[in-house]
Amino acid sequence: MLEEDRPLLQKLAKECKNAKEYGRYLALHAISEGFEVSLVAKIFCVDESSIYNWIKKWKEERNLSDEPKSGRPSAFTEEEKKELKHLIDENNPQAHGINTSFWDCAELRKYYITKGKTISEDAIRNILIKMGGHYIKAQIEYKEADLEKQIVFAQQFLKDFQKITDDIALLFQDEMSASTSPHKGYGWTFGDRLIVKTRQSHKERLNVFGATNPLSGKRIQLATKIAKAPSMIRFLEKVAKVYRNKREIWIYLDNGPVHKSELVKLWLSLHPKFKVKWMPLYSPNLNPQELIWCHDRQKFLNNREFINRKQLAMKLSWFVRRLKPETVKSVASLIPIEALLSLPV
Repeated sequence: MLEEDRPLLQKLAKECKNAKEYGRYLALHAISEGFEVSLVAKIFCVDESSIYNWIKKWKEERNLSDEPKSGRPSAFTEEEKKELKHLIDENNPQAHGINTSFWDCAELRKYYITKGKTISEDAIRNILIKMGGHYIKAQIEYKEADLEKQIVFAQQFLKDFQKITDDIALLFQDEMSASTSPHKGYGWTFGDRLIVKTRQSHKERLNVFGATNPLSGKRIQLATKIAKAPSMIRFLEKVAKVYRNKREIWIYLDNGPVHKSELVKLWLSLHPKFKVKWMPLYSPNLNPQELIWCHDRQKFLNNREFINRKQLAMKLSWFVRRLKPETVKSVASLIPIEALLSLPV
């Protein structure tokens, strides 16, 4: 696999002054001569994975030197910091010859190598953190969303918020679909891979109606097989029972078909306690209930298999009942709505 690099690997091995790097060049030279990876690994007293890592490093960087020690990052000038910030804000690695759809520290390191600057991933990470950067999961914002309408919504929300009293319940509602088969998520392991065993043909889906009060941390849920208008009405009846002592129930809904069905409209007309407030179109990022669903997936649903739909519903209900209100309030953030208030209409 390295036949064409044989002369160069031999030359670099002869010129190398570092004992560790010398051994790596010799190992890859042996592979270029046709020796099996397993045999070379035994000769050099390393795992086969180390040999493959050296091969990968050689193909990507054309050298086998160690990365600079973490905690001692190569100095970045102010101009280089400005460029780094521009790269992150632009988020278009392919425009710079890096074949990936987003920047991470590994891809940034490759970019700087093409510029003649060798710097470790840890060093890049430390610099980004010192500059105020965050490596977080992306959120979806739809291009069809109307920013002006979102700002108007945020302004109206602020006005309404100031009118809330103890006899008014504030709720954000949404639906989620969950599966009995596991969805891959993050987790620690001492093995080479994190394995979640499941059955190939086993898959049932569960639809969940949910509403969260971001002020009190109270959650209400209803699991159902089909997310249709009758299920939505059952859910609203459950909400009405929980908040039967409230004078009004303000419930924020998106523009999904089930929310605007004739059956739901009729039910709401017969229950004037419910004051429906509509979310702007294509704006799931403004709905705290969406953040709650993300929390449920990360903390409970990911990497888990359930026997059937019934067990999934019971286990999910068990998990939700044991969440502390303080946790719910910290997750169901109103910050995305508040952030719009600083923008001009």
